[in-house]
Amino acid sequence: MTQQVLVMTSVDTEEEWDWDGPFPESGASVDNVLRLPVFQDLCASYGMRTTYFANLPVIEDPSSRRVIQGLARREDVEVGMHIHPWHTPPLVPFRGSAAMASFLHNHPPEVARAKLEAVHAAFRGAGIVPTSFRGGRYSSGGAIHAFLHERGFVADCSVVPYTTWPDDGAPDFRERDLFPTRVAPPREDLKPLWEIPLSLGFSRRPFRLWARCFDLIEHSALRRLRLIGLAERLGLLRKVWLNFELADPHDWTPFLKLVQRMGVPSVCLTVHSSSLTTGPGPYTRTPEDEKRIFGQIEKVFADIRRLPGFVPATASEVAGHLERRYAGSGN
Repeated sequence: MTQQVLVMTSVDTEEEWDWDGPFPESGASVDNVLRLPVFQDLCASYGMRTTYFANLPVIEDPSSRRVIQGLARREDVEVGMHIHPWHTPPLVPFRGSAAMASFLHNHPPEVARAKLEAVHAAFRGAGIVPTSFRGGRYSSGGAIHAFLHERGFVADCSVVPYTTWPDDGAPDFRERDLFPTRVAPPREDLKPLWEIPLSLGFSRRPFRLWARCFDLIEHSALRRLRLIGLAERLGLLRKVWLNFELADPHDWTPFLKLVQRMGVPSVCLTVHSSSLTTGPGPYTRTPEDEKRIFGQIEKVFADIRRLPGFVPATASEVAGHLERRYAGSGN
């Protein structure tokens, strides 16, 4: 019997800016959101179900809000919640670096909750009740999870397996794998929350071993030997992230089949809304970049449609499936 794998297509739906510059506290354009219906038509043509994680500037801007409201009315779309703390009120002084302040989990719990409530209130004002979440810069946990439980969220899609970043105060997911994790509710009257990871792994097993090897090489003098690049060129091993922004023509199909054999119940494809149109972001500087990304998206969608057992789903649909399976297992 073919192992079923749910396929979530996710879009971090947010303002555009030069990621090499400072975090924009105001004034950044959200015009990229106006292009999303074109992207959604592409998703629909391959039967994909899409989750758009929208943040406060997108919901506050009248034009982009209308686009999001229109998408939310579609049967094949879910609109989840996203947050960038640097422009989300309350804007209070932060004791620490700008990099540390960019991760919501580093803020005092009362400030983090107030910021989350500001975004949630804007969603409710737009007639949207989100049940899925992705933290800006993949920040989550702690007071954020407490808020999500209380507001009825069922999916948190912020975990990037085997990964951390050099930025001050960054999340550390190096001990997390591709399997979703159930976060039990603090009270019986609240729903459980499923952490549904993004899909990052390796072309060979065991993933955890290769993750530690890559981490050792990248953070020691061994990086001068360019061992990672050599292994990739020789076809021995490569890191695989199902992120449409990566300039990597490598076929994702073997990785998808590998995680299916491993029994991973879901995979997550991801892209930023700002990367779906030419602009100041790092991945789509030119029309050629935009064409490359859309070409990669269409190729992957076509490949997935041919793979047996891969079923499109939104974030909350994945969480619902996982919870039903968990309940059916007698846990």
